[in-house]
Amino acid sequence: MYGLKQAAILAFENLKKNLAPHGYEPIPHTDGMWQHKTKATKFCLCVDDFGVKYYNEADVDHLITALEERYKISTDRTGKHFCGLTLDWHYDEDYVDVSMPDYISTLLLKYLHALPKKPQFSPFPVKPYVPLKRGQRQYAPTPDEGTLLNPTETTRIQQIVGSFLYYGRAIDYTILPAFNTIAQSQAKPTATAKTAINTLLGYCATYPRVKLRFHASDMVLSIDSDAAYLVAPGATSRVAGYFQLNSAQRSNYHVNAAILFECKTLRHVVASSVEAETAGLFYNAQRDVLIRYMLSQLGHPQLPTPVKTDNETANNFIHNNITQKRSKSWDMRYYWLRNQHNQNNFDFYWDKSKNNHGGYWTKHLPAIYHRFIRATYVLDEKT
Repeated sequence: MYGLKQAAILAFENLKKNLAPHGYEPIPHTDGMWQHKTKATKFCLCVDDFGVKYYNEADVDHLITALEERYKISTDRTGKHFCGLTLDWHYDEDYVDVSMPDYISTLLLKYLHALPKKPQFSPFPVKPYVPLKRGQRQYAPTPDEGTLLNPTETTRIQQIVGSFLYYGRAIDYTILPAFNTIAQSQAKPTATAKTAINTLLGYCATYPRVKLRFHASDMVLSIDSDAAYLVAPGATSRVAGYFQLNSAQRSNYHVNAAILFECKTLRHVVASSVEAETAGLFYNAQRDVLIRYMLSQLGHPQLPTPVKTDNETANNFIHNNITQKRSKSWDMRYYWLRNQHNQNNFDFYWDKSKNNHGGYWTKHLPAIYHRFIRATYVLDEKT
């Protein structure tokens, strides 16, 4: 029944009842992960797509037989497609490329966006940078109070945001800061939001075929955390987190594609850049807890998660190396970080800003910087 809001839970309970006699059950405290009680088979269910991890043909045949008793299914033994993603496996070279071919070209045609006459190398219109002078205060951007767009243009912007958001989260996450800003005004967009959307579409048209490359590793989760103070309207700050699977030895790290990227605006107003950085560590570490558990359930036990920050004060707070004054708002949230560090669940450490891969997503940057750094995170196929 189209539009039935109970459909998801009804389908889940039905699948749970049908697979229980065959030994399959959901893994507690996870989103969509299942396991067999005695076999090594694990699978992730997203809507109606099963991503299955198995160790022999007999085990996967057992799952297929169990599903075919009640459902009509199709199978892909090569693992080529999952949730709209195309996976190009290179087992001999120890990497896999993940992409969504033709997704951007289809959307550009759908929204009748003409190709730009010249390449658009930045996903968001950026004003020339003016450095602060010594002693000058930093002020948050003022809210856009321009003329509101008509309902048709408003609906178009909301549709574009909805269509491109999955692509940004799954493939080209260089567009996430632009979406973060545009989404804040999509309920009541103005001409400024329209300009930002057109810039974003031009950027996607310039890079229509993007892929992520995941290299084989020790499957140890690591996080690069960063924040930008007072960069959003309402005196709010933006935090970012780069989650990747990497080597167990920190000295052997290389930049792997992110399995998750966080780019969000803090809902509460922080009093300083240090508190913004600590807030970023807090939200990224909380996000990490579930991922650590899921990885361990998939057979990849985790060491204390390395969490990188480029703020020495935030790092010293977690390691209990400073005396806290006039920061009582921290008591409500951020002592959890110190507690988790003491329990050896996380390994917080400081590194230079140039080595922090979270900083790229905390602010809007000029086109020249995007062109310089983009190849570090995503690969662009020639069209």
